[in-house]
Amino acid sequence: MIFNKKSTYEQHDNEKGSFYHSSVNPIKSKDILDQDINVDVCVIGGGLTGVSSALNIAKKGYSVALFEARKIGAGASGRNGGHLGVGMRKDQIYLENKLGKIHAKQLWDLGLEAVEETLNLIKDNNIDCALVKGILAAGTFENDYKQFEFEAEYLLKNYNFDAYRILNKDKIQNEINSNIYKSGLLNLRNYHINPLKLLIALTDLAIKEKVKIFENTPILKLEDHKDEILVIAAKHKIKAKKVVVGCNGYLDNLIGKKANSFMPINNYVIATESLGEEKAKDIIRNNYAVHDTRFIIDYYRFSEDWRMIFGGGETFSSQFLKDSKNFVLERMYKVFPQLQDYKVDYSWGGTLAITVNRLPMFGSMMNEKLIYAFGYSGHGLALSILSGKLISEKINGINEKFDAFGKIKHINIPGGNFLRRPIYSSAIFYYKLRDFFNSF
Repeated sequence: MIFNKKSTYEQHDNEKGSFYHSSVNPIKSKDILDQDINVDVCVIGGGLTGVSSALNIAKKGYSVALFEARKIGAGASGRNGGHLGVGMRKDQIYLENKLGKIHAKQLWDLGLEAVEETLNLIKDNNIDCALVKGILAAGTFENDYKQFEFEAEYLLKNYNFDAYRILNKDKIQNEINSNIYKSGLLNLRNYHINPLKLLIALTDLAIKEKVKIFENTPILKLEDHKDEILVIAAKHKIKAKKVVVGCNGYLDNLIGKKANSFMPINNYVIATESLGEEKAKDIIRNNYAVHDTRFIIDYYRFSEDWRMIFGGGETFSSQFLKDSKNFVLERMYKVFPQLQDYKVDYSWGGTLAITVNRLPMFGSMMNEKLIYAFGYSGHGLALSILSGKLISEKINGINEKFDAFGKIKHINIPGGNFLRRPIYSSAIFYYKLRDFFNSF
């Protein structure tokens, strides 16, 4: 197990960059923090949680400054698989058992709202982010078909959700040109996108709302004062009536021991050269995004220019793998051996925040002057956009939807910052063995 004292965001400094970063133009902000400033709201984190918060808060008439340690989208919001899904990371039966049916229904409705909010932003602002309908869960295990049937029937009966389509073995192998899957569950209320194109577009909208965007400006410390929070950067300070922290897996110790409630996990992605539309649709017939049903999943889709974007595999150290490309290639070739003839143009990684219960953690500190949202557990593309809306509502005194997440109980991973990585790694060893012996 490797440990270092660098901030999590620094692990990307020597990377060549992801496919997503090659597909966008830089944002148009020229803001530089060259003096102390006062604002109504200071937002920390230049991912979807932070940018969505800044945009929604500014629309309500507040002065807003956003601070990002590197570039907008440098973290997981610009590095993920691009799967835009309804619901939570855990299914509704789990939520009902743990939280009760009323609370579970609240979260279900918010999961639907998260995708609708994202779709409305895309449509209303004419955002080109390569939106495509459909995410397919590919069953890796023999008993997945029965589980898919049960889930589809349960959600139809109890939540009036009719967007599922169940695929047997013949249908899944007709849809995905791989012989490893036994069944499938297609969700037609889910989508896939280029997440960084969406984030950059939302950032440009925030700039139009007069949000100040300070890139390459890490925040080092937060001090609680009676009527404000003093936000401390390397050379200057920011006085803010409210602070929003949206750093997710890159939080480190900025708000103290709250980071012990999640495990920062490194996940890896590659993008091949373009296969062309004909070859791509020979591999995934209807251009759906796909994830499998293992505990440590593979997830993949085709980009807008027909590259295979394939993610999978996790590490738990505080440093990225030096050869993440071959780490992911080994997984991809097991699914699609026919892709061995195509070169890989990009490889990258990102850090997720995985909570023990796999549910987001929303809350406040410093007498509600500081508001945070993190711990999306690999299901944050839509939820992080929704979180910005809910945070802006909370700042305006409307708490109901924010509190639906805020009242979820979380436990800390034992061992503190030093031991939580090896403890978590040991805890999931069983699931790694299960995946290994029951698939491929």
